[in-house]
Amino acid sequence: MKRIVLIVLMACGIAALVSARGKDGDRWGRGNFPGGQSIPAEQVTVTGALTIVQGSLAVKSGDITYLVPELRRYVGFIDSLKDGAQVKLEGSAVSGNDANAKFLWVQKLSIGGKDYDLARPRPQPTVPAQPVPGWPMPHRGRW
Repeated sequence: MKRIVLIVLMACGIAALVSARGKDGDRWGRGNFPGGQSIPAEQVTVTGALTIVQGSLAVKSGDITYLVPELRRYVGFIDSLKDGAQVKLEGSAVSGNDANAKFLWVQKLSIGGKDYDLARPRPQPTVPAQPVPGWPMPHRGRW
């Protein structure tokens, strides 16, 4: 009886995992939407003064305002990263809801005569060189 209940629960769990995966293995992430659509990004270089727009750091270049939400994490670590500072940003720009605003994911920042490489490498899956002791747990006794 216990085996039957265990097998039924495992089958239900596997069915739930398979159905939760989505059609064709689509995953939601930056730029990925259901159906395989993605937002086209353009590589841009923007030069201008830092300002605060909608609670986020931004750089205005011509008529377009580039919102740079990622720079918040570096405030306090990069001393010259202040309101009004002249910066040069290189990265990927994606259009937002407003025609005059774009989101910019920075890969390189030049400020105060210094260059900062802000590109984040994608994590690679790691496999331990030797098996971890006790994993997987050996079965002791009967189920």
